Amino acid sequence: MKAIRKRNVLLTMAVVMVLTMLAGCGMKPDDAKAYVQATLDAGYKADFDEYAKITDSTKEEAQKLFDNNIDTVTNSLRFSALGATEETTEKYRELLKEIFAKAKYTVGEAKEKEGGFEVEVKAEPMQIFSGVQDELLTKLQEEVAKSGQSKEDEINQLAIDMLYDLLNEKLGSVTYGEPQSITVHVTKDSSNVWNITESDLQAVDAALFTIS
Repeated sequence: MKAIRKRNVLLTMAVVMVLTMLAGCGMKPDDAKAYVQATLDAGYKADFDEYAKITDSTKEEAQKLFDNNIDTVTNSLRFSALGATEETTEKYRELLKEIFAKAKYTVGEAKEKEGGFEVEVKAEPMQIFSGVQDELLTKLQEEVAKSGQSKEDEINQLAIDMLYDLLNEKLGSVTYGEPQSITVHVTKDSSNVWNITESDLQAVDAALFTIS
């Protein structure tokens, strides 16, 4: 059961690599479960062992997909448009990797359904982003009032640095909410190739990272 195509998608906050597998290999429930596990592990944990085995690719190829996804997420933050330095952007890139690596999920057994499989994923919402916006605004207002800074680029850089410090601090003692169940579907696409529904992966992603 080897892959003939591989593609990657950018999700709401995190990254997940989507795998595709040969249709003619006769997927079994255990295969579907392993497929979902490998997808999440590759996308969040940068664990490419099973990914490489299932997709018949190299770890270097998997690493490149992961790095490209991290770059895309980092660029989506648009810090460069706010005048952030390359050093700052790289700091956030590494921080994102650490955040994604702490994602907590459990892949359950696969159930065979008409047209494919259903795999239940228990996602534990990471609370790292909860309340960050209000905390950042309060601290930023206090610092600006104290320092008398008025230049927009200086305030932008200050906000970016403060956000990094807040997230880094929260990461050290991150908490999780009650597990949420998401049903991930493994089905064949129009080309008769097994794949994971992208909307399901987006649902996993949204459950893993609570933003409020």
